[in-house]
Amino acid sequence: MEAKYKSVSLSDFQKRFPDDESCLKYLTEKKWENGFKCHRCGHQHFCRGRKKYYRQCTACRYQESPTANTLFHKVKFSLQKAFTIVYFVSTNKKGISSTELSRKLQIRQKTCWLFRVKVLQAMKSKKNVGLFGRVEISDFELGHKRVAINGNTVTLVKQVIIGIEKWKKGVSHIYAKVTISKNGREILNFANSYIQGDTAIKCYGNPGYRKLNDIFTDVKFLKKSEGQILPLSNRVSKGLKAWLRGMHGHAELMQYYLDEYCYRFNRNRMKAEIFDHLLERMINHPPRTYKEIITYAPISRNIPTANSS
Repeated sequence: MEAKYKSVSLSDFQKRFPDDESCLKYLTEKKWENGFKCHRCGHQHFCRGRKKYYRQCTACRYQESPTANTLFHKVKFSLQKAFTIVYFVSTNKKGISSTELSRKLQIRQKTCWLFRVKVLQAMKSKKNVGLFGRVEISDFELGHKRVAINGNTVTLVKQVIIGIEKWKKGVSHIYAKVTISKNGREILNFANSYIQGDTAIKCYGNPGYRKLNDIFTDVKFLKKSEGQILPLSNRVSKGLKAWLRGMHGHAELMQYYLDEYCYRFNRNRMKAEIFDHLLERMINHPPRTYKEIITYAPISRNIPTANSS
């Protein structure tokens, strides 16, 4: 992936957010820009809370801070450093590891890792825009097929399905998903999640992909044995695998890293905007605990917003 975010310099970021005060002001403006709505009772009127930038519901007297009910909730270090992590993750052309963040910010590596994964949560696709037009679907494996652990042989392989939307001679958008296998059910689940209906699809003629005929009318199956290949899918898959190995090594939380790669790839024309875009996603995302993150627990909180009916 080429260098793409030249307009977002570190000096510009530091001038904009020099301290926690500036970060709190930004969160306040973005969080309630469409009006206040109490997290507890849904009341829409407020008065000033006990601290600056806090808002207190005039009905139930619940006080809410700018970081509450966002991915900045209960951050364990300076809010300015939290914004700095978002800056590095969003603008670095290949991403940044928690070890490097720890070195730059003088924060424990595990603390950086946890907050970095929270940032990746905000990169997850909302599935509002699916792949359309000319689409290729393929899959690949990543990991070690057999590893000896305490005398036992264990298979450690991640199966990934990837879809790309072709545009002229290149690629417009991509989505990738970790799956249990590449059987028909998993292929259909991926297609239903990321591909729009009126689409021309190319894929290899493996048995699982035949199920695509159940929901799409224009599916072309290629035969590897006859030298037929998907050149764009091969190129994107190789780039993704190289990035995963170089950046994350053996990744247990593979889906988060796939979401990160796709988010950055699909917004390759954004420059300064990508940082603000990611900040806004974090503000509008419910808080996540460590247990919820590592167990892939679904979001179950029903948090009212100013835009909700």
